[in-house]
Amino acid sequence: MPNFQYALEWLNFARKHLETAKLLLREDHYTDIIAIELHQTLEKSLKAILAFNTVRIIRTHNLMELHKKCSQFLDTSLVDPGSLVEINDYYESERYPGPKYTLPEITEIEKNLAICERVYKYIANYIQEAE
Repeated sequence: MPNFQYALEWLNFARKHLETAKLLLREDHYTDIIAIELHQTLEKSLKAILAFNTVRIIRTHNLMELHKKCSQFLDTSLVDPGSLVEINDYYESERYPGPKYTLPEITEIEKNLAICERVYKYIANYIQEAE
């Protein structure tokens, strides 16, 4: 039996991160900060689909692991593997200074924002249509 309420809670957080990323992009903010918001959008969107399908939500920030766990419920072609790896790397490389830190190009951010928005909308529709 689907868990609408729990899924909507996750989806609400994903929406906030997506809106924040769009706002920061519009304001020409730092791309590393936008990148973290994009990671969070995708992570929480994927966790929403797990919550909806009453699958235990694993405590991870690894998008590949979450994507694999969600593959039975969603169209996995929504995110190509290269973009998934790129967005996943934002969580580690853009949060802290060090050798892995980079400042993503604006074109990369725009591309990944479109992917995150597409996934978010797909999952929101999936949940709302089942309601």
